[in-house]
Amino acid sequence: MKARLGLLFGLLAVGGLLTAGLWRYFTPAPVPAPVETKGEEKSRMESLSLTDIDKGVKRWKLSASRAEYSKNRDEITIHDIAVEFYGSGQEVVYIQAESGTVNPKGRDLTLRGDVRLTQGGLTIRTQQVRYLPREQALAAPEEVILESPRIRVSGKGLYIDLKGKRLILKEHRLTTVKLEKGLL
Repeated sequence: MKARLGLLFGLLAVGGLLTAGLWRYFTPAPVPAPVETKGEEKSRMESLSLTDIDKGVKRWKLSASRAEYSKNRDEITIHDIAVEFYGSGQEVVYIQAESGTVNPKGRDLTLRGDVRLTQGGLTIRTQQVRYLPREQALAAPEEVILESPRIRVSGKGLYIDLKGKRLILKEHRLTTVKLEKGLL
């Protein structure tokens, strides 16, 4: 009886091992846990001041109230911006904008949101301006309004050549001249 009982336990043990082996063989492997990838690395700044100098000539100076540097994209996102662009001679174009981006390597600069350019008595308003460093120019592809004390011009697609001191408006919409005592 003891022999039969030992044989029965032995068979049950072998059967259990065989069942466990078959179960493990036919059960799919668990899905591996996703590998944790590093998120976008960002550095936050309370304020930012940048100056672009090319061949000893100051091109622009930027100030922002806060900024985030994204190492993965090599881009700085900026907020509450004031920029001074320096043309040939002593001309300075002042720009204010709500937000924008700067590429530190390419020196590209894009400004967005209630963008205001001022120089002397001229004010230009638009929603986006991009600085083109190779051309030393500003491009405003969207709707623009140019205002001086006596003239208001609206259109689309403004190009400002800082080096050549000229404005090009690709699509003119409307020009309004303000008269003073009936005289031009």
